[in-house]
Amino acid sequence: MEHFYKTVSGWAAFEDLYRQVVRDAPTHAMSHYVEVGSWFGRSACLMAVEIINSGKTIKFDCVDPWTDGGPDLRNKRSFQNDELYKTFLKNIGPVKHFINPIRKPSLEAAPLYKDGSLDFIMIDGSHQYDDVKADIQAWLPKMKPGAIMSGDDWNWSGVHDAATEIFGMEKIKVHLSERHVRKGNPNKCRYWSVQV
Repeated sequence: MEHFYKTVSGWAAFEDLYRQVVRDAPTHAMSHYVEVGSWFGRSACLMAVEIINSGKTIKFDCVDPWTDGGPDLRNKRSFQNDELYKTFLKNIGPVKHFINPIRKPSLEAAPLYKDGSLDFIMIDGSHQYDDVKADIQAWLPKMKPGAIMSGDDWNWSGVHDAATEIFGMEKIKVHLSERHVRKGNPNKCRYWSVQV
């Protein structure tokens, strides 16, 4: 299937990470991936097409309340409640059978998952320090040993400070998105990952 995520509003600066985790998924076993913070669905569409094209069995959940975007996005758009969720559903239409929307805030969704059940998570909800720290702490027990926990926007102080406090800088791998390196913007849209 051809990628169409670039036609969807929003962000997906971690294309290379999503491609890599799908490539690394086992061929003969089920994997379970979660994206926290999906907004209009741009990165979700990227992941879904990668899953489809791989032929692998990967369950993919998108966790988001789809309300006003929280403190990071509240002033970006005037979308409210169902309008934002309907936009997400419309945008993921071509790949909707490969995406499981979980319409809850991150901290309410995490208890729905068994400890040690997830292979990959992208944390891209609120970028405020307390929220990032709470997200990491809530989802960390849900990860399998050796799984990848990641997050976007390393250059936000709340993201950087919370991840560093929990994992220590020596465990965190900071990535520059390929798109921003090509465009000569190495300080923008860095994301992080940790093998837990």
